[in-house]
Amino acid sequence: MKNYIYSAIALFLISSSIFGQAPSWSVNENNYQYTMTFVGFLNNDGNGLVNPNDKVAAFVNGEVCGVTNVIYVESEKRYCAYLTVFSNVNNETVSFKIYDSGKDKVKSVDKTVAFKANEHYGNLFQAYPFASPALKSEVEILDVSFAGVVKNNIVIEGSQVTVYLNKDQGVTALNTSFSLSLGASVYIGTVKQNSGANELNFTNPTLFNVLSEDQSIVQQWTIVVKTATGNGSYYKKEAVCYEGGSIKVLFPIEKEEVVLSTGGIILGTQVVDNGQAIFSNLSEGTYEVKVGGSFKEIVINLKNAL
Repeated sequence: MKNYIYSAIALFLISSSIFGQAPSWSVNENNYQYTMTFVGFLNNDGNGLVNPNDKVAAFVNGEVCGVTNVIYVESEKRYCAYLTVFSNVNNETVSFKIYDSGKDKVKSVDKTVAFKANEHYGNLFQAYPFASPALKSEVEILDVSFAGVVKNNIVIEGSQVTVYLNKDQGVTALNTSFSLSLGASVYIGTVKQNSGANELNFTNPTLFNVLSEDQSIVQQWTIVVKTATGNGSYYKKEAVCYEGGSIKVLFPIEKEEVVLSTGGIILGTQVVDNGQAIFSNLSEGTYEVKVGGSFKEIVINLKNAL
């Protein structure tokens, strides 16, 4: 009998250590006149909380004025918390705490809000962040690449990304990888795009929505994919102490613009005339030649005179 009692006690202690003790947050809704609502998500130490026992509570002056657990929303394939906050007075400061059932930890959320009757925050695409610590709000596209495809160059200006590919490269089914701000995600409309696991059509400029890690900001970006209009041939002459070097570009399309730059600074432009363009009197250094959507890096060396 004693062994049975000891075993039961041991099992209780083990169960308590595994499952912990959830906070006894509760609120008497009948004590309040007004409400405000949230559609949010829970995040602890960078990890989304998706256990039905995970919860968020709202507080005013240390008193619970709202509490809910996370639920799975089948239509959106994500976990959300539908929180109603109660109060009798506008402009009270509302703070929040989250409970991570897996770690059996309660964490305070840094962000607070002022209570406003009938106010609503968040939706199923852009949910309100109940997070500790606070998540990032950046929404940048830093780079774009395509699996198995040579990328000649990429130009990012404002919220437009232009990617240059080789002549005759197909653009209707590109497996696209995105490099984004930390924690951000990318969507077409509200459909999430899995980086490196997709087939996207870039026949026309394509609009993407970049959603910040904390989901507080969404920014529209345009990605344009251009293929070279022709294939160029490039020749160089090294510089010597008494004469600068030169770069000759042969290109099959007349009047196509040729741009010479170094270190991001444009040194000069020409148009293809009789199939060629020549840049002369160049000092030693690294140059970039751009023509018809193709790019070539050329190094001019200083050659010692005999």
